Amino acid sequence: MLSPAAAHVALRPETEADAPFRLALFRTSRGPGWDQISLPAEMLAKVMEQQFNAQIQGYQAAYPRARLEIVTVGGEPVGRLATDRNADTLHLIDIAVVPERRGQGIGEMVLRSLMDEAAAAGTPVTLQVARDNLAAQRLYHRLGFALAAADETHLTLSWLAPPKEPM
Repeated sequence: MLSPAAAHVALRPETEADAPFRLALFRTSRGPGWDQISLPAEMLAKVMEQQFNAQIQGYQAAYPRARLEIVTVGGEPVGRLATDRNADTLHLIDIAVVPERRGQGIGEMVLRSLMDEAAAAGTPVTLQVARDNLAAQRLYHRLGFALAAADETHLTLSWLAPPKEPM
């Protein structure tokens, strides 16, 4: 069930001005392992910033045509979406929602919009999800994504719209 807040979800292009929000979102999206690292807070912040910059560079290298967007609710930034589209697939590179807005249907609404776009184009939606991100895996499986491949750290999932019924 989508919350009333999710009804006002929109996407806008990411800009340089979004960098502080993106870094904060990156920090809150790294998982519980980062909390266990015994480093002074200042040093941990530097490591996180380096990891953030490495992610940006990695995405730019792997997906030079990526569409980078900020997810908003009522104009307020609440998440980030990175996708790569080509004639054969719509690939979800990254999606993240700030912790205080998770579980409100925002991510699901964004995903369903991507699925609708892919269905209209007749292409699958593909993505990778960390093996330890069980909440995201539950969402993807609930939406009909299926396992396509796996390695030690990630699962590759794919979704293809069901065939249209003849009229």
